Amino acid sequence: MNRDDETLVRSLLARAADDLPAGGVPAETLLVAGQRAVRRRRGIAVAAVAAVAAVVLLGSATVLGRPGALTTPGDGDAPTPGRSAATATPSRPAATPSRSTAAPGGPVTTQGEAPAVAPARFDPTRRSLRLGWVPPGAIHQVSRTGVAIQSVEAIVPDPLVPGGPVEPGPMMGIGGWATVRMGARGVDIFSPQLGSGLTGQVPSLEAPGTPVAPVDGQPAYLHTDREQTLLSWQYAPGGWVSVTVRSLAPPEEVARQVVAGLTWQDERVTVPFRSFDVPPRAKLIGVELRTWEGRWLNADANYLVSGPIGDEGNRGDLSIGMSNGMYDGDGSDLGGSTISVDGRVGAAVDGPKGMGAYRVAQVPGCRDCVAEVSTESSAALKAVGGRSGALRLAATIRLVANPTDPTTWRPL
Repeated sequence: MNRDDETLVRSLLARAADDLPAGGVPAETLLVAGQRAVRRRRGIAVAAVAAVAAVVLLGSATVLGRPGALTTPGDGDAPTPGRSAATATPSRPAATPSRSTAAPGGPVTTQGEAPAVAPARFDPTRRSLRLGWVPPGAIHQVSRTGVAIQSVEAIVPDPLVPGGPVEPGPMMGIGGWATVRMGARGVDIFSPQLGSGLTGQVPSLEAPGTPVAPVDGQPAYLHTDREQTLLSWQYAPGGWVSVTVRSLAPPEEVARQVVAGLTWQDERVTVPFRSFDVPPRAKLIGVELRTWEGRWLNADANYLVSGPIGDEGNRGDLSIGMSNGMYDGDGSDLGGSTISVDGRVGAAVDGPKGMGAYRVAQVPGCRDCVAEVSTESSAALKAVGGRSGALRLAATIRLVANPTDPTTWRPL
């Protein structure tokens, strides 16, 4: 975490605290509630992780991970600042634009061909874009698909404790990051970044900031405040893309270099674990894959159990997946767990209102891998059969035959 950004951290702590129960909260419950609050604020996910790391430091013992045993390779009318994107109808060049890495402030183009039409909803099993250039030191990268928003992120980690090691873990220090967010047609990708993200906030479909040199020949807008820099443009009518840069300098140059390396594609999302039994009512709404120094760090499939998919689309209440070196040793680091599931080490943390994290370690074929089922609602916890059912489900998850080779991973 950037130790100079105390104001931002305090603000995020306050937001996370909105979802915590009042008074006398056990450390384990505090951790689960904080993790769930982070997941519900995907628009500021990395900043929230940094904030919850501070929560953990204040309320419970800090948990650090270490690198795992497995490795893998890296994976016509234009809008104006006062005009709604809903009424803008920019056209795109028919041919792929020539490649450019123009100086900061000049025109810049992406790699490949952006979608000509912004979809009403994304297919969460497919990925539309990939990072090329990343800031120096960005060894932690994240790819998220979702129904409403897709994103890719490059993170420069910091020691969680001053003078300590830079390591992956459930909570990790953040020195700076650059995030690319792509919205489906009519989806607001700006308010979750520029505002509090709290319920009741008026959404915005207008790009913030002032006009700057175009991106892919389309009008672009730059917003800068003391916390972040946001470079935005429309990839297709009604569909916006933004590059957000925090704590990396010079931010506008970083944003444009990220844009110049951004590659458009349409590829199937795959995961390094085999199929498992999903609750009947669960709907897949997104997939998250994290890498650390080029190898996969964790992969999660996110589902929605309670209610229909809303406009935001990426907020599920059930997550099922596996980590590779995220947890120390056998994965039972929370609360000194003595839980055993089929002869394997397990850990369970129960929070309020159905929130919980249920882990089973010692995954066959990977000493440092831990399978996890996380719930964020009473409906989700009930759907997996409560605490015991969640632990049993986690225990059934197995890796593919060769998880170090992404070409052997399976689609969801």
